[in-house]
Amino acid sequence: MSRHYSSRSYGGYGSPRRRTGADRFGILTFFLLLISSGFLAARLLTTGVLTQKLTLLLLSVLAGLNVLFAVTQLPRWRNKLWKLVLGLVALVLSAGMIYATVATNAVLETLSRVSSTGSVKTVVVRVRENDSAQEIGDTFGYTYGYLAQTDTDTTDALLTHLEEGLGQVKTKSYDTPTALADALYNREVDAVILGKGMVSTLKQTDGYKDFTSRTREIYTYDVTHESDTIAPNANISRQPFVVYCSGTDERISDTLLNTRSDANILAVVNPSTHKILLVNVPRDYYLPLPFNGEMDKLTHFSVYSDKGMDEPIEALNTLLGVKADYYARVNFSGLMDIVDALGGIDVTSPVDFTTVAMEMPNENGDGGYHDEAFTFTEGVNHLNGREALAFSRERSAFAQGDVQRGRNQMAVLQAIIDKATSPAILSGYQDVLKAVSDSVLTNMPQQDILKLVKLQLEDKVDWDISTYTLSGTTDMQDCFTTGFPLSVLVPDESSVAAARRMIRELING
Repeated sequence: MSRHYSSRSYGGYGSPRRRTGADRFGILTFFLLLISSGFLAARLLTTGVLTQKLTLLLLSVLAGLNVLFAVTQLPRWRNKLWKLVLGLVALVLSAGMIYATVATNAVLETLSRVSSTGSVKTVVVRVRENDSAQEIGDTFGYTYGYLAQTDTDTTDALLTHLEEGLGQVKTKSYDTPTALADALYNREVDAVILGKGMVSTLKQTDGYKDFTSRTREIYTYDVTHESDTIAPNANISRQPFVVYCSGTDERISDTLLNTRSDANILAVVNPSTHKILLVNVPRDYYLPLPFNGEMDKLTHFSVYSDKGMDEPIEALNTLLGVKADYYARVNFSGLMDIVDALGGIDVTSPVDFTTVAMEMPNENGDGGYHDEAFTFTEGVNHLNGREALAFSRERSAFAQGDVQRGRNQMAVLQAIIDKATSPAILSGYQDVLKAVSDSVLTNMPQQDILKLVKLQLEDKVDWDISTYTLSGTTDMQDCFTTGFPLSVLVPDESSVAAARRMIRELING
């Protein structure tokens, strides 16, 4: 008499059976999870941004998840619902890992964009507004005026380029942009060659603010100047360093290095003590240009830089007895986007004040501008991007003018640092990355930036930020850029000495 035995599988380990759709779904989602976690782990490990503790925790979590899902999804289970539920969980986890990998890639791409290895200097050819020339080929036989001591390499490159199409070009040199503009107005020359930064400087000079309406641009030429490569600093998370922060208020979409500097701040950072000193140097500070020793306002110095921001950096190094290791250049218009992406910032105003009507981008994004005034109250003000820009620009409302504007700019910078180093940045990180990539340039190597991010993740401390503004005496002095006197701020030696002392104390810990 034969007996028949039946075998039931309660955990998936009984008699073999054919795999169901639920089984196949579980296997598919497991391998998707395995691949997603592998990509995420590889990307985060290659950046080196995570601390050792976080790295071990991440790898342990990923390994544990994959083991768990391997045990539950690879065997054949009769409970289809359980398979489906776990498969859906694996899909959600995989989506999160893919998102994290994409986010990490976005961060690296942004750092690659803002980390500058060179600067593009743009020079233009301009003729009188009523000149018949419509394009560069129409200038055959023209006499070109150019600046003898400014943008010489770029000017030579453009002239060589022009001679390839026009033959030998007749030229005349001038010492200052105002003399060059006068030569064009008076028909001593038929066309002028100017750096784009110098054009904007002329537009801010009394007597020449109508330069762009009296002249017309017919040709643009870009020349790339490679900066000296800065090697990554293995000790940047432990040793003090200095960053020259330059802000430009040009109404242009690009962040260019060789335009006026409307904000000049030295950020002295000591990672070991978690202290930052922001030293504001007013834009009208009257200093010698490093490349020729001539006196001028600090705001003009970056126009003469051949590599990166070398002119203002060298001048401030000499003034304050410090060596700036890096620069960071910010377009003020992009500042609006950064602040908005952070969800606004909280800034303390020492007084009530209303700004003059100032030029602001139209809110509909059509590229136009309109005049708008803003009012701020004494105490804490929550500012959006437009308000933060107005707060940073205003100087006419203050007795100390440019000095108080510098203090306000440092207050905005401090508020941005506070918000950017808080967990609040995570909610809008994509908008923040886009805003930063569109408006910031720096020569700090990507590896150094990642080390500083790692430092913040590891220590999770609030930075102790202090500020100081250099003072001086208002006077009328000859300036090299214009060739005639401008209102300047003659440095106060006791103020400079105090700044030097504060810098030494912070660096020495």
